[in-house]
Amino acid sequence: MKKRTLAAIIAVLVVVAGVAISTILSNQKQPMQRRSGNGVVREVPLLTVRNGDVPAPVVVSGPLAAYDRVDLYAEVSGVLANAPKPFRAGTRFDKDEVMLRLDDRVYRHNVRAQKSLFMNRLTQLLPDFAIDFPDRAAAWEEYLKQTDPDRPLAPLPEARSDKERFYLASRDIYNLFHTIRGMEVTLGKYTLRAPFNGVVALASLNPGTLVRAGQKLGEFAGTRRFEVDASLPAFDAGRLSPGMVVSLAADARPGDFEGRVARIGGVIDPETMSVRVFVTTSAPGLRDGMYVTGRVESSRPVPDAVAVSKDLLVGTRSLYVVRQGVLQLQTVIVAGHVGDRVILRGLADGTVILAQPWPEARPGARVPGADGNSAGEGR
Repeated sequence: MKKRTLAAIIAVLVVVAGVAISTILSNQKQPMQRRSGNGVVREVPLLTVRNGDVPAPVVVSGPLAAYDRVDLYAEVSGVLANAPKPFRAGTRFDKDEVMLRLDDRVYRHNVRAQKSLFMNRLTQLLPDFAIDFPDRAAAWEEYLKQTDPDRPLAPLPEARSDKERFYLASRDIYNLFHTIRGMEVTLGKYTLRAPFNGVVALASLNPGTLVRAGQKLGEFAGTRRFEVDASLPAFDAGRLSPGMVVSLAADARPGDFEGRVARIGGVIDPETMSVRVFVTTSAPGLRDGMYVTGRVESSRPVPDAVAVSKDLLVGTRSLYVVRQGVLQLQTVIVAGHVGDRVILRGLADGTVILAQPWPEARPGARVPGADGNSAGEGR
């Protein structure tokens, strides 16, 4: 009984204490406030836009591609024979050096047979030719002596009259001559020579492989001249002209090297709204596929623009502006980059923007002190 009485007394005391504390707190004159670390609300630095001409280089980037690059195809059929150098990816060849050779023995004998037939026809022609054209017989006899089945045919002696030309045509001399010259051209296709100094970029043949006419043999790329195919905004492309010097650099090659703007595309890509710009370079130590970046110091500045810290951009095309003390997102045009600053167009003069990133920035946020502070000017 005594225990129950004691528990009831304790419960009553707890309730009375709770009511008393609640009354004291509700009678306080000012509610408790959350304060910053030093109790001072900091103003956010702002800038007022003043547009003008902003000097800025044009930045290009992209992989290097060999300016001279060809796909190699077989124009004749035959078995791949051994060559002085193996036709393998990475093998270098100088201009006119033999890259690969097809077995041409059968066709070469056919050419010799045709030349022998041609010589036989000339031999039979000379006695009658000496009677009809005595002043021309010596020239044709000398031509016959110089004709060799193992050497290319020399050009025919030029006919001095229509009568002589018709006489030779009726004996099938011209027909045989041009047939053999055509066969000689085909015989040359059994040997493939390098069209310029370069390296084999792709090859998939082994000696003894049967090659068919029209079959792809590989790819051959030059090693002296390279080209960068860069896509630039139409505005930046309009600030360039062919012949401008480009300062290039690559991570895989020490030091800067020089290039020049070679061509500027005349069509804007509808998907990316960009223009293709081609930069060529012949600097040593470059390789096909090497990624490079470059700067063109254009003499034309960006007009009606302002340069701000790139950290102020929201995404890639938006920026916070302050209107009546409240932040709003506005779309801008990025016209270029200068170091850690970005060049913007599309902001009217007098527009107030943040001078530096603000952690609490969001659309609709009220900027402390924006109604009364004086913003600096940004250009």
